[in-house]
Amino acid sequence: MTSIKKVSGSIMGAAVFTVISAPADAIMLTFGGTPVAGQGQFSNVPGVTTIDFESGAPTSGLAVYSAPGPGPAVVSGNTISSIISLDDNSRYLAVSVLGDARGTSPVTIAFANPLDYFGLYWGTPSPNNTISFFNGDTLLQSFSGNAVDSSVLTNGGVYANFFGAPGESFNKVVLSDSSIAFESDNHAYKVADSTPVPEPASSLSVLAGVVAGALVKRKQQRKVVDRSDR
Repeated sequence: MTSIKKVSGSIMGAAVFTVISAPADAIMLTFGGTPVAGQGQFSNVPGVTTIDFESGAPTSGLAVYSAPGPGPAVVSGNTISSIISLDDNSRYLAVSVLGDARGTSPVTIAFANPLDYFGLYWGTPSPNNTISFFNGDTLLQSFSGNAVDSSVLTNGGVYANFFGAPGESFNKVVLSDSSIAFESDNHAYKVADSTPVPEPASSLSVLAGVVAGALVKRKQQRKVVDRSDR
């Protein structure tokens, strides 16, 4: 069974990847994670569930990983076709058209519940790496790694935190690569807040009710004043 952990902490770092699809404000991105010796970095967002791939990629449950060919490829170590970072010697997910992970692009992660957060330790980001966020079959936004500033990298990797904009959620994430490999580790996710956002029509109805109540109260007060003058 895939190793799953609960992680809590404070959000660190802020930066932006290249956005390659609209709307631009559907998903917000920051950088920053908690380093663990030999395992790369982990999310420091409170209340997340983490998948570290030590027992493979989950194919059932709340997060389901799927891919063409032999299925999701979980590898370990750095090879010619798959290099995650200098500080991660553990098992990680490789999306590739070459080597041990050949034919595993794209990897689709389907979630049983809508999310408002997803994070991953992104190893050696390249322009060929793409991560896309969907609500059902609707693409919300995609990011590539071609604009990652080298200043945010640590030993060749960076922890990327993707947040749904207010009122926005997603239930599918797709990782793809068009060249050598897209390596990532320590995926983390958080189920979206279930508190419903009031619809505009409902908000107007409530406002109308408040205004009507105020007018009735004012009218009653006038009647009391008129009677006292008699």
